[in-house]
Amino acid sequence: MSKINSLRIFVLVGSIWALVMGFIGPFFIVHVEKISGGMEKLGIAFSIMILVQSTTTYFAGRFSDKLGRKPFMILTGFVNSIVIFLYSVIKGTVQLYLLQALLGITNGIASTVNSSFLGDLTVKEKRGRVIGSVNAIIGLASAIGVTLSGFFVKYYGIKQLFYFASLCVCLSTFLLFFVKED
Repeated sequence: MSKINSLRIFVLVGSIWALVMGFIGPFFIVHVEKISGGMEKLGIAFSIMILVQSTTTYFAGRFSDKLGRKPFMILTGFVNSIVIFLYSVIKGTVQLYLLQALLGITNGIASTVNSSFLGDLTVKEKRGRVIGSVNAIIGLASAIGVTLSGFFVKYYGIKQLFYFASLCVCLSTFLLFFVKED
């Protein structure tokens, strides 16, 4: 499989994930605030995620250079699908904090590895144009997801949105098995 085909699969999966995260994005914050039991705990929940994410990025970069990017992308996809599902069933603040930490790990890995993989797929002379195009496509998918999210929640509810998002992330992760890594 050529780099072009790997890039297409990468963009497709990234677009699906962006669409799905756009679906749950606005309601994720509402849901986390409800579970956390207060605005001060909401702040703690998000700070846990950001602190863990910041720490994880360094290690993700080092290990993905040694072990390859593809295994990390696949692992984070499957773990994220489980985490998204678990947000719909947890009840307490401690459970929320643990999920936020886990999401921080997967976000840190994904942001570093995905950026590195995208760089690996591009040639130096066209890197800026290709990365800009990929980010534009994925950003558009996210905007579509956010736009549709209100309608989805209105007709199906927040929990159904999390179930749907979890399923989409899980299924689309299987596409990553078809990307080729140098």
